[in-house]
Amino acid sequence: MATPAPQITDEELAQMQQASAEWQPEIEGPLVGQRQSTSNITAEYARADPVYQVKTAALPQKYSHYRTVRGDGRCGWRAIAFGYLERLLYIGDSGRILMEEARLRSLNNVIAQSGMEMFLIEDFADEWFQLMRTLSIAVDQGNGDEVLAEAFADENVQNCLITHLRTLTTAWMLTRSENYLGYMVGQTVKQYTDEHITPHSAEIDHLGMSALQDLLLNPAGFALEVMYLDRSEGNEANMHRFDPLNGITEATIRLLYRPGHYDLLYKLEDVPPPPTPIATYLQFSSSLYHDPGQLSSQCADFQDIPDFITTIPGMSFAQPHPGWMTSNGCGADFLTPGTSHRAYAPPVAPTPQPQIQPHAVIQPQYVPTTPSSLSVTPPEHRTHGLAIRTVPHVNYPAMQAPPLQQPSFSSDGPFRPSMWERYPHVQATSGSTFQTSIMRNSHFNTAHFLNADFQPEEWKPDDEYETTAPINNKGRHRSFG
Repeated sequence: MATPAPQITDEELAQMQQASAEWQPEIEGPLVGQRQSTSNITAEYARADPVYQVKTAALPQKYSHYRTVRGDGRCGWRAIAFGYLERLLYIGDSGRILMEEARLRSLNNVIAQSGMEMFLIEDFADEWFQLMRTLSIAVDQGNGDEVLAEAFADENVQNCLITHLRTLTTAWMLTRSENYLGYMVGQTVKQYTDEHITPHSAEIDHLGMSALQDLLLNPAGFALEVMYLDRSEGNEANMHRFDPLNGITEATIRLLYRPGHYDLLYKLEDVPPPPTPIATYLQFSSSLYHDPGQLSSQCADFQDIPDFITTIPGMSFAQPHPGWMTSNGCGADFLTPGTSHRAYAPPVAPTPQPQIQPHAVIQPQYVPTTPSSLSVTPPEHRTHGLAIRTVPHVNYPAMQAPPLQQPSFSSDGPFRPSMWERYPHVQATSGSTFQTSIMRNSHFNTAHFLNADFQPEEWKPDDEYETTAPINNKGRHRSFG
């Protein structure tokens, strides 16, 4: 005989029904994911219903990227809040973010008009204002994306942001009930907000999204696009767009709606270009860097001397100065007498010394060398004072200066010939040179008392215009003396 099934009371059935309605599956993943290619959505629906296959295959042709949003019943609110702040960041104006903060603060009057107590929601509002001030600073510093992602990775922070958006939407609809009452059937605006807006787990619907667009996005000049990926007819997802009332769209927030879930969509122009890499020019050296502090321990031999020393004029391994380098890397001229010196390594191959030819002038020569191929042993005994080089005596042949030749004057030269060359018959009867009024008063004149060879001038009036033959140049006279 079969055992009768236990009877379940109506109270137990009600409890089971309530538990089933309140059960939420455990959802993993970030609250807002990283931006990724929309081709991943196409691959996700590759084996799904053919309708979704066709629509998701056309999605990457218009939209290049998307962000996943955790589907916990608040994904729509979270996606709009994130998209709003992200669009403000991409404008790149910190002052614009502060203006939006001031505008959101002014909406506290709307909350007060709706009959809500401000002290109940001021903590949620302060989280918004603090985040916007932080983002305004991050815009100037260039790390706005990191600050925004960090804020939405904190569940407590994003819960405060969403709660404040719900409060603003409720107050907006209550104070402007005539704009939304016609879309409600058998409900008042108060009943609608209590059922679809205020509850913590209530997802945003089309009417609530329209109200949020009116209070948050329209005044900022942002449009809102929603792509509906469902089983409706067509080869592409249907799109519904909320445009600003003034018709001026500064930016657009795009959502992808799949039944019960919202994600963020991006077109190629919505994604900021990657930062341009800064060209860096590196200069490589043929030798490793040597710490000057360790030079004394490294320069025990000539083979250990750094290459950069050889670039100094006169610093050559082929002909080193006797007081150039000591065992501790310092010049011998700076050492005090009595300092011991370390012996140098024997040479690999001696360098032949140049032969001095008689009657030849010794000229200094620069020998380009490489430290790895040349090695010369310095003298074993070095003096601690300045090195003195002796120059061998060279007998130079006697040289005689050529005799001076008297210059010959010719009328073919670049200078105009003098009167004495052009007219040989003109003779000066006075021993004094030709004088001008300026020359007479100059100390270069020998007749001037300041001249070192001062000689008084002797005037002979009878000989002043005496000539031996007439001059062809008419009216041209020369005075002498």
